[in-house]
Parts: sequence; C-alpha cells; structure tokens
Amino acid sequence: MRRIVWSITIIALTIISFVVIKSDFIGIKRPLDESRQIEKNKNYETNETKTDDKKHKETVLTPKENIEHKDIANKEAILCLGGDVMMDSYVAGYIKDNGVDYPWSSVSNFLKEADISLVNLETSVSTRGSTKKPAGYGFRSNPKTLEGLKNAGIDLVSIANNHVLDFGKEAFYDTLKYLDEYKIGYVGGGENRTKAEEVAIIEKNGIKFGFISYTSIIPNNAWIASDNSPGIAVFKGDKDGYAHLVKNVKAAKNKCDILIVILHWGVEYDKAPKKWQTDMAHALVDSGADVIYGHHPHVLQGIEIYKGKPILYSTGNFVFLKNDDECGKTGIFQLTFDKDGFKKGKFIPVSINYCKANILKNDDDKGKDIINMLINLSGKFGTKIGLDGEF
Repeated sequence: MRRIVWSITIIALTIISFVVIKSDFIGIKRPLDESRQIEKNKNYETNETKTDDKKHKETVLTPKENIEHKDIANKEAILCLGGDVMMDSYVAGYIKDNGVDYPWSSVSNFLKEADISLVNLETSVSTRGSTKKPAGYGFRSNPKTLEGLKNAGIDLVSIANNHVLDFGKEAFYDTLKYLDEYKIGYVGGGENRTKAEEVAIIEKNGIKFGFISYTSIIPNNAWIASDNSPGIAVFKGDKDGYAHLVKNVKAAKNKCDILIVILHWGVEYDKAPKKWQTDMAHALVDSGADVIYGHHPHVLQGIEIYKGKPILYSTGNFVFLKNDDECGKTGIFQLTFDKDGFKKGKFIPVSINYCKANILKNDDDKGKDIINMLINLSGKFGTKIGLDGEF
C-alpha cells in the first residue's frame, strides 16, 4: 500500500514540475517574489490603456520620474498677499474675548488653499521692552497671537516696516525667536544687515519663489540693520540707496524663478503712489522683479501691470485697528504663476469690521463698492479689472 502512495506522489510532483517548466510556452506567468516585485516596480507607475485589437486592458509601465517631470513643467502656484497686520490694542481685546483665530476665521480658507500666503507684520511680538512712541502708536503683540497667523495659513511675513522695532531691540529679538518657534518665515529684518537683506526662498510645485523686503519709512536710524547690529532692511531715496536696491534685486533674481520685492513705502492715506514710486517700481521690474508688493498707506492703491508684471502699490490693511471706513476696505490679492512668470490675478474683497477681516461676495453691495474702487484706482494705469475681481 505504501508503495502505491509513494508512486502516486512521485507522479503528481513530476506533473507539477512539467507544468511550471512549460508555463512560459502556454501563457502562464509566475508571480515574482514579493521583494523582487517591489524592487522592480518602485520607480514606476501603471497607466491602463485600451488597444484597438484587444478587448482587455493592457498595463503599461511608465517611469515615475518622467510623470513627475511632466507634471511640474505644467504646474502653477498661487500666492495670496494681504496688507498690514497687528494683534495689539483693540485687536488684542477681541482676541482675548474670542480667541487667536478670531481675526482670521473668515479669510483663513482662502489663505490656506494658496501655495504661499504672506502679510506685512506691523508689530513687535514680545512681552518685553518699552516704546518711545506716543500712546497708541507703538505696537507690541502677545507671542501667543502668532498661533492665529499659523492656523490661518500664513507662511511668510515681511518685517521691514516702521513698527517691528516699536519696543526696542530686545523685543525685536523676541519677534524673530517667536516667528521661528511658530515656523512662520520672515524677511526684511534680522540679526545684521546680511540677514535682513537675505532673499527668502520657498519652492512650490517646482517653482522657486524668492522674497526680499525693504522699507523707506525709518522712525529712527538705530533701527537700520548694520554689519554688527540687528534691525531692518531699508532703502533711501538717494543715488547710493537706489543703486544698492537695484543691485540686490538683480542678485536675488539669480537665486529664484519668481522674485517678489516687498516695499514698505509711500504716504499714509494717499490713494495713489508718487511719481518716484512708479519710476522705482519700473526700474526694479527692469532689474528682475516679477512682483512689487507694497504697503504702508493703510488704504488700497491701484494695480499696474508693467511689462506683464503686477505692481501692487499698496495692499492696504488686513487685520488692523481700522473699522468699516476707507482703511477697512481691502482685500486678498491672489496671484497665479508658472515657472515662466505671472499668469493671472484675482482680487477678493475684504471688509475689516470689529478688528476682523471679513470676506465679501462680489455681488454684495460692499464687495461691489470695494472692487469698483480698485477698478477706478487701477484704471489710471490702464489695468483692466473685471467685476469678478480678475485681472
């Protein structure tokens, strides 16, 4: 009996071996060892395609790196720019009562959906220091309020302005430290002049964006960053200051695909830039700037498209003291780029009420009012903005 069982087993094994050896000839494919399968396919993706002469789907292996390269070549990135931000004074009171996210709750979805969102941080962030400014004109925000910016999707802030050193260098150092702790990038200020003028690089969708920031509004010369002293990056209206800025723009452009030049400049509450500003903006675009992003006047000024590059002379306020007046009529500037440059823009109207930035619909009366105001301001530069805010 045992002999019969062994004979049957040998015959069965012989048949199985024969089938495996002949599998290539009769169309049966053996699965690879799992580790070999992973090794073979780790750099590939599958695309299913139908052929005319076959009823089944055919799997084509395509190198993943080729797919990624193709996607990156065609990708765009969106920047959202807002105006002046501070979390002190009345804003601090509303935050205390309603939480750090209160000023941002209406706009945060727009900011988070962008690839990069940035604002002008017009305050020191500290609990230390003292100010020499008159009461109500020196700003110092509690460090915890930076959580609101982070939660809202703010990636980068400009600190080259006339308020970041309101409470002295001790508070200025704290500002840099707390921004680092909350992982919010900053540009336009630092431990010395080299750091203050350094280009900040953020890469999104294969596009390398560069940011540099300067202010022409200088409350005190001690605020100016030097080789051995902390402070902010400044540009002065003299010949040397002008040449220095142009030189730095050219150098920064060599490090990125798209260069955003941030300028704190102009005259408060003026609704149009001065001639020297338009001349400088044109010169900076000619030197390599892809965007001029301005603030300080606390009101909106017109958009100019110069040689295909947007110049935002003033983006107004964003989270600030002003309430439901000309200084409270503002918006989000949404700019779309690919690696070759600016593609399109859209202005999203915002109204500041009770120290909160509120998104408005285009067909809302207040929204229409703000868009029409920007249309009129921009028309002086020949820029056409639609009622939907697109330009």
